Amino acid sequence: MISHLSGKLEHKEADHVVVDVGNIGYHVTVPASTIPRLPEIDQEIKLFTLQIVREDDISLYGFLTKEERNLFKILLKVNGVGPKAATAIIGAFNLDKLVTAITKGNVDLITSVPGIGKKTAQKIVIELKEKVSKAFGGMEASGGGSVDLFKGESQEVLDAVSALVALGYSAKEAKEMILKLEPKVLGAGTEIIIKNALQKVS
Repeated sequence: MISHLSGKLEHKEADHVVVDVGNIGYHVTVPASTIPRLPEIDQEIKLFTLQIVREDDISLYGFLTKEERNLFKILLKVNGVGPKAATAIIGAFNLDKLVTAITKGNVDLITSVPGIGKKTAQKIVIELKEKVSKAFGGMEASGGGSVDLFKGESQEVLDAVSALVALGYSAKEAKEMILKLEPKVLGAGTEIIIKNALQKVS
């Protein structure tokens, strides 16, 4: 079982990356929200992974944080939610927003994910509410999530916050870093926001 990969980012697409580890290229499926948070090609990257073995397929799924991988594994416990659906769900929202949706029973938000119907969303809420609350307890109440701190902000800003948090900054620190940026930077896309925010503290 491959638990994580550390190597050079060789290639990236909308739904997967190739990581070069010791001259071996690993094809890793990643959530859509991961792509804007990745470093440039040929830069070092670490992904927390889950290997899924089926009769006719062996796939590797990767995440920038252990928490995302943990939620992915929890989602797979729901009958009818496979790796593709779980990846789509995690890729549609920031982690704290998704955790809040599950623990608060926000079925409508979950059904906004393409391919996720109301029945499936209801099953996710009913079956995982306690599991998710236990695994991620305090995320919402602590005020450490980007959703509360950045309510009303664009998805690009929220993705940038998630990336900064994945790099080790607290959500509060990420907020302070991004508030220093000019409005035109905030509208230039996630990668530009992250790059400029990091330049402010370098």
